[in-house]
Amino acid sequence: MFRGESLVLVSAFFWALATVLAKPMIHRIRPSAVVASHAWVAVLVGALALAVTGRLGEIASVGVRPALMLGVSASFIVGGDVFLVRSFRRLDAGQAFTVATGLFVLFTLLGGWLFIGDPITRATGAAAMAILLGVYLTRASGDRVEGGDSKAGLPAVALAGLLWAVGLIGMDRAIEGVDPFAGATIGYAFPALLYLAWAARCGWFGLHRLAAPDRSRLGASAALGGLGLVGYAIGIKYASAGIAALLESTAPVFAVLLAVALFKERLTARTGAGVGFCFLGIAALVA
Repeated sequence: MFRGESLVLVSAFFWALATVLAKPMIHRIRPSAVVASHAWVAVLVGALALAVTGRLGEIASVGVRPALMLGVSASFIVGGDVFLVRSFRRLDAGQAFTVATGLFVLFTLLGGWLFIGDPITRATGAAAMAILLGVYLTRASGDRVEGGDSKAGLPAVALAGLLWAVGLIGMDRAIEGVDPFAGATIGYAFPALLYLAWAARCGWFGLHRLAAPDRSRLGASAALGGLGLVGYAIGIKYASAGIAALLESTAPVFAVLLAVALFKERLTARTGAGVGFCFLGIAALVA
């Protein structure tokens, strides 16, 4: 169990770092392109891991129904990322993260209890309250986006939380009995190929027009985001859906700490308290 929890926590850190790196170029590249690059790296990492360990045949051993379920679930997860990043154009990132992660945890806990029998224990409930309070304190104090419309941005954020929850619960069911690297490779290939076909039809390619610094940021973001997606898929196999959702919801806290470290942003008392509550919740879950 601890292995799964650790992998989900590491994936949250990687996803946060990938998001921080992508943020400076978000107005010069489509959010879907950034998120699709994460999916492609996840496919390559999963396939490479299978090839190096001599288990590439595991991909062919996955049945059609589990493969479709993995693909649909991964598409929901990646689609949630797209809607979150798109919401940054209407909402401050702090507002978007706070609402999306809160709804994600709520939907996952309720959905896991209703559909896959994951229990909601007192310890899980207490940890959920600590983490959600921490995320709120950490991310809810940002400034509004100039010209933004919070009411127009909220549907995208709510949809992101719902898509993440559906994707997580579906992945939790689909990856049972499947090699986790094969599951990640098959699953993330669906949204990666879907974006490729969509972009080709709509003429959205144009990465060659990005300046060199943006290409470097995109490459780093893709690598970290892809590793995060693989770690997330593997972690889901060994951790319950509810705990995975709670640990993944700490990504905004990691983003704050990384922004302080990389961009010298100021760490306020409120933000520090939020980080503290999140780590208390994490400690309760992994204890």
